[in-house]
Amino acid sequence: MMLPDLYSKLAIAPLYILVLIMAILYLLLNYKEKGFFVFMFKIYAVFIIVNYVIALYFRFLVK
Repeated sequence: MMLPDLYSKLAIAPLYILVLIMAILYLLLNYKEKGFFVFMFKIYAVFIIVNYVIALYFRFLVK
């Protein structure tokens, strides 16, 4: 399998969708918090969201 195929399967994976929802909730609920580990988890949450956007791109726009 090529990379676009793997990313397109990620867009419909139930576990990744659950992780995505948790990442979005983390960003929404902790937007005012400060600290090193909070900042690292915010970067990780943004990374999860960007990966899902890439997966949606490969799912719907690349054939």
